[in-house]
Amino acid sequence: MKLNQLVLTVLLIGLFACKDSKDKIVIHGEIIGEIPEKVEYTNPIHGICNWNFTKSAQADSLGNFQIETTSKEPIFIKIRTSYTEQGTLIAEPGKTYYIRFNLNDKENIFSVADKSSIIQETYNKFPNPEHIQLGAREFLRDTIATKIKETINQRRTAEIAEFEKLYSDKLISRDVFDFVKTDRNCYYDAVLATIAWIKDLMTIQRGERVFTKEFENLWKETFKQPLFSNPEIVKSQWFNFYAESYIYFQEYVNGNFTKEKLEALRESDQTKNYRVNNAKEYLPAAFCEDYLANYLYQESIQKKYEKELIGLFNDFKTDYPESAYIPYISPLIDEIIEFHKTAESGFSEKTKFIKNYQNLNTLAEIANTLPQGKIYVDVWATWCGPCKAEFAHKKELKTLLQKNGIQILYISVDRDQDSIQWKNMVKVYNLEGFHVRANKELNAELRKIFDRQGSISIPWYILMDSNGEILKKHASRPSQINELEKEISEK
Repeated sequence: MKLNQLVLTVLLIGLFACKDSKDKIVIHGEIIGEIPEKVEYTNPIHGICNWNFTKSAQADSLGNFQIETTSKEPIFIKIRTSYTEQGTLIAEPGKTYYIRFNLNDKENIFSVADKSSIIQETYNKFPNPEHIQLGAREFLRDTIATKIKETINQRRTAEIAEFEKLYSDKLISRDVFDFVKTDRNCYYDAVLATIAWIKDLMTIQRGERVFTKEFENLWKETFKQPLFSNPEIVKSQWFNFYAESYIYFQEYVNGNFTKEKLEALRESDQTKNYRVNNAKEYLPAAFCEDYLANYLYQESIQKKYEKELIGLFNDFKTDYPESAYIPYISPLIDEIIEFHKTAESGFSEKTKFIKNYQNLNTLAEIANTLPQGKIYVDVWATWCGPCKAEFAHKKELKTLLQKNGIQILYISVDRDQDSIQWKNMVKVYNLEGFHVRANKELNAELRKIFDRQGSISIPWYILMDSNGEILKKHASRPSQINELEKEISEK
């Protein structure tokens, strides 16, 4: 290689190295307590903080781990251990952070041990609900919209003022201040919009007439000047909730948010297409990729396996062929495709639907159709994620039940219109045993047995005998196989 070529190569390497260093964010972490299998953190696609799109790091035997990412601007990085959210880091390009998870101190699990600690502590004390509806919940029984708005705006102002002081004290940059200000405005506008939306929904669904003219005006005022003029809004943790509320608001303005239209949509098989088309119509084009990626992921991970999602994902890939979101969504869509392939096959001979189950009104009537002995009852539904997660333990459950001569009975509490989906899921999850779908009378009996003011929580497991007598009203789950074995031995 000639000398001038060598010099040029060295200069180029140095240039790119400086560029990478300028954008790089390094997080050194320490875990005190039981070391988890992995440490998860939000992968900042387009600088966005979203738990649906994560990466992971592995801690060593001493509990030390390291995270590296890049960004040209301030970003949020949420970090958790053992699937429990622990803390949010405001991270700037070119900086290094030192964080600690003290899993033995439940009151103060997450802390930052570098000079940014005051910044991180200030932000982490702000409201950080898992869902925006939890942030809105405290106001849902309030009847005076102006008072709600005043309270929320006071909180908003106070939080922004804390970071304004950090800026005036030269502890943060202008970029960080603007970043946090955008985030808090997004959060509190999303809370206000969600309150109005839920009030409207309560009026439509329950006839409570809580969506007064005041709350209609609150909704309109919230979106009088939408935050979409600020491209940085997408980096707020609350962007998707804000965008969703905006879409519902536009539906309301256009006269589509009515009881009749909502019921017709619910009965159709085009719900997902409708939602996606609304997003494309109402949201600025610059925000659609991020919103739609989150929507497709969120809907797919529910594992209801709607065919609609396959076509919508294909459309997404056509519209955004280079999208960094595709590797996250693709495996979920593959599961849906496989689900429908399996649904076309036959049932296992060990899967038995009880004859005339539609006419069986009590557990005793069902038990009388089964062989003598104890019965382990699994009450579930196709829409219940935790129910389906428990099916991963059916092999261990089968071994335990066979050893003790116990039959398994699956009772679905799905609606009549979900009958086909119910049978497809029984087939796909290969649920060997006896099956019924609860009719109105059986549903009422189950709610009475559960004894929670007419409601039940699923998955729910019952141990009973062949006469329908309850031996244990709340038996352990298949994932708690050791506890379940003890319960069986005691009965």
